[in-house]
Amino acid sequence: MNLYDPLLEAEKSVLETPKTQTKIKISRAKILFSTRPKSFVRQLFSSAKFFVTYIALSTTIFSVMMGAMNFNAYSARVAHWFNPDAYAHASEQMHGILNNSHAEIAGAKQTEEDIEQRAIIEEKIAAQNPEMVYSRKYASENLLSNVPLQSAEKASFSVAPQENRVVIPRLAKNIPLIDVYHDKNTPFEEMHEIFKQELTKGIVRYPGTARPGEKGNAFIFGHSSNVPWIKSDYNDVFALLDTLENGDEIIVYYNQKKFVYKVTDRTTVKPGDTEVLNARDPNKKEISLMTCWPIGTTLERLIIFGELVEESAS
Repeated sequence: MNLYDPLLEAEKSVLETPKTQTKIKISRAKILFSTRPKSFVRQLFSSAKFFVTYIALSTTIFSVMMGAMNFNAYSARVAHWFNPDAYAHASEQMHGILNNSHAEIAGAKQTEEDIEQRAIIEEKIAAQNPEMVYSRKYASENLLSNVPLQSAEKASFSVAPQENRVVIPRLAKNIPLIDVYHDKNTPFEEMHEIFKQELTKGIVRYPGTARPGEKGNAFIFGHSSNVPWIKSDYNDVFALLDTLENGDEIIVYYNQKKFVYKVTDRTTVKPGDTEVLNARDPNKKEISLMTCWPIGTTLERLIIFGELVEESAS
């Protein structure tokens, strides 16, 4: 027995009309078109756009972070690039002071001007550290600060640093040199922490390598940059190490003696290459200055080599 359903019959009558069928076909076509996958070219373009945007944004963020974390090192390089004359002038000043302030003038030959100039310099240094004047041992970093160049050039006393130091005139750097002593059984992890601590005080001579003035390789390393939360005056002391040229001087004051090296060569090596610690020629007296390179990375190690050309007592 067939039951009559008025709603079903009404729906059939509507669907059977040509106008309604046409609308349904159009609707189906729209739905089909809207759900059809994008063409390969459109997908490729969309993916490429996302990739380029991602790379550009990542590069920007990385550059900002690198610049912020290594601001002092990068700013030193920018200053050197924009104003090399300033570094050249500072280098000449340091050379002048080192060359002229070591001459001892006999008391009978001292003029009144010499005596006055000496008194002025001693007064200024005494204000910073009275012990220096008493012992007649003048740290060159104090001599170079707050003392006019013309006064320093007339000084009648020797520049004899109390501590071991490395002076690089071209870079206008005067840096404490730290010796680290260790037992052969000391774990590397412990030595690494000691190095990190000592590098906040200056640059470090690697234990077991030659001392300045000895035959072999005096291997010295320091920072080209460092993380900003480690406070130190020596975080970027080797930021311009790559600007040294063959023939430039590296002056080392060690155990109250002065050693002058001249740059002869350079190289880059991968981290962990211990061959650089060994003497290239056991009969030569060489020095090696090493730092991480490029700035802000540990991808390579930049090494500057120098050979001893002069030795004298301070």
